Amino acid sequence: MRDLVVPEKPTDDLFDVVLDNLPIGVCVLDENLNLFSWNEKYLEIMEIEESQFTDAVSFRNLLAICYDKYQSVESSKEEFVDLCIEDAKMRTTKRVDRTFKNGKIVEITFNPSPQGRYISTLTDVTSSRLSEKAMRENEDRYRRMVELSPDSIVAHQNGIILYVNNTAVKMFKAESQHDLIGTHIRPFFPFSDMERLSTYFGSAEEMESGETLPAEKTKVLVENGEQTDVEVEASALMYGERRALQLIIRDISSQVQIEEFLEHAKEEAEYASQLKGTFLANMSHELRTPLNAVIGFSEVIKSQLFGDVGSPKYLEYAQDIHDSGNHLLELINDILDFSKIESGEQGINEEDIEIDMLVTECVRLTQQRAIDNDINIKLEFDPLLPQIFGDRRMLKQILINLLSNAIKFTPTGGRIITSVKIPDKAGLEISVTDNGIGIKHEDIVKALTPFVQIDSEHNRKYQGTGLGLPLSKNLAEMHDGKLELQSEYGSGTIVSLTLPKSRIREKAA
Repeated sequence: MRDLVVPEKPTDDLFDVVLDNLPIGVCVLDENLNLFSWNEKYLEIMEIEESQFTDAVSFRNLLAICYDKYQSVESSKEEFVDLCIEDAKMRTTKRVDRTFKNGKIVEITFNPSPQGRYISTLTDVTSSRLSEKAMRENEDRYRRMVELSPDSIVAHQNGIILYVNNTAVKMFKAESQHDLIGTHIRPFFPFSDMERLSTYFGSAEEMESGETLPAEKTKVLVENGEQTDVEVEASALMYGERRALQLIIRDISSQVQIEEFLEHAKEEAEYASQLKGTFLANMSHELRTPLNAVIGFSEVIKSQLFGDVGSPKYLEYAQDIHDSGNHLLELINDILDFSKIESGEQGINEEDIEIDMLVTECVRLTQQRAIDNDINIKLEFDPLLPQIFGDRRMLKQILINLLSNAIKFTPTGGRIITSVKIPDKAGLEISVTDNGIGIKHEDIVKALTPFVQIDSEHNRKYQGTGLGLPLSKNLAEMHDGKLELQSEYGSGTIVSLTLPKSRIREKAA
């Protein structure tokens, strides 16, 4: 120890040795607040040279020396010194942390002694304060991470909620955290999952801190009946003096939707594959029948089984060959046209078209087939029909498909009405109406689906690829139009082609 005031100088050498070896700094002020004694640790901590203590040092002088070493002091040097002197005169106990300009943090305490002296102790707490600061920052950071987490986080003991973050409040459709804390977590999950998730909603007392439970999929239920697909993970942590379970509840609705979409896509792909298989099976029959006729009748004519060529029977067979060849050509054309549209290779060659003349031409081309089946085709046109801007071949193909279908599915003695109208502000509408067998409501979608035929391959009554209506629908859409089918089973069918106003070209006066 070093003494400045000789009359008060301690004489106990052992006490001096002990004081000098203390791990904390000590200085003593006398009753007049002059520096009475100090140890070496005090000089080291305060970074003061002993040479600065040449004469009796007052507390005021000491405070001024120390002020220059501190950073971020809340007042000026004079104010700082005056405040400290006032506190010392009152002989009050005080504890304060001072941060030096070099970053060191010192804890300083002041305690009055019975002899009227004032004892100050100094401890270098830099490491502990920085550790505490880092711990607080980590806690704050973790708290912010938890609060801002996109996953719902819930802490509970035996199912009683202790904490929830904002995401959980939103997921559980609560007004605030206070509405959930203290309530039971189980009602937010399906009863059917309780047994499987019992460890997630139970006690953590038997678990080790940090022990985790694997993720499980379930649903979160709320009062309004909404359900959210979630994945739940759990880990044990200390909550006060007891262990609690922390649940991380992750919304996987989008993932489930994607999985369902992929599953649906897989089913559709399998269904499409099945349709193609059915289509190929049908085509095997459709293509083989006319080909057999072409080959068979050709063989008859070639071998002249009925005598020299010139017999009327040959003319009959020649007609059958011609019809079979035409039917085969129609099938192949349908398949090729549909393939071009699906692959995006089908071009559209647009021109101005006299729609009344085109409809009349299509009726004339199918008229003989209707006459052969004793079916009457009637034309109904609005007066002063405009021209249509479109692909003549495609529109003709649509109309022939609709008329051919109507003839095919209308019994002998039936009627077909082909009308062309200009609805108010709706462009132009061409409809083919028959009083044939009709289509069941649940089969309308099938009729517009490629490669699908309403009657099965085992009980088919009508020939065809099943591409007529789907092909017509696609050709209509290429013209920015639409094809609609209305039908009542047993009463007939109406198929309408609607073209937009942008396709109308008014005739010159």
